[in-house]
Amino acid sequence: MSEQALDGLYEAYAGNPLFARLAEGREMVRGHGPHGALAVVGEAPGAVEERTGRPFTGPAGKLLQDIFARAEVPWGLCYVTNVVAWRPPGNRTPYPFEVTASRQRLAEELEIVAPVVIVAAGSVAWRGLGAQSLGKFEDCRFQWHELYRSRLLALPHPSYIMRLPAREVPEWKQACIDALSLALKAPAA
Repeated sequence: MSEQALDGLYEAYAGNPLFARLAEGREMVRGHGPHGALAVVGEAPGAVEERTGRPFTGPAGKLLQDIFARAEVPWGLCYVTNVVAWRPPGNRTPYPFEVTASRQRLAEELEIVAPVVIVAAGSVAWRGLGAQSLGKFEDCRFQWHELYRSRLLALPHPSYIMRLPAREVPEWKQACIDALSLALKAPAA
């Protein structure tokens, strides 16, 4: 039943006229993975993700998978999705109206998937989840909160970490590993 619900949800999303130009000539990248445990939300697919049809399969995804492995969180237990399901032209950051127009689909997707923990990978994911009421992304990073009856952890997007000076990368990766480990061990409120 839940896969049928997700199919209907994505069909309705694909028919939204706001996305006609963004979707033109591009493949939609749907969320995938097991339901119930943990959901990872990114901003939008990149070129590799568009080719594979799965979120977080490019270089940033490999870094995120490494962070999860080091935090002893099996990637195979994660439902992985994005705020916007199409790769923006030039791999740009999704425009605010695209994020806003995707918010309802994302909320319904997470209701169907019913994760215990949601990881917001970056500020676009934070906004797409409607988490601004919890505070600015930069102030909430590496902390956990409650949203959609789930624990929510704000982590920097792995592409952000990849753009940092090489000497800073290990520190940021470790901060993500520590926060992820703590968020998953913390009792539900």
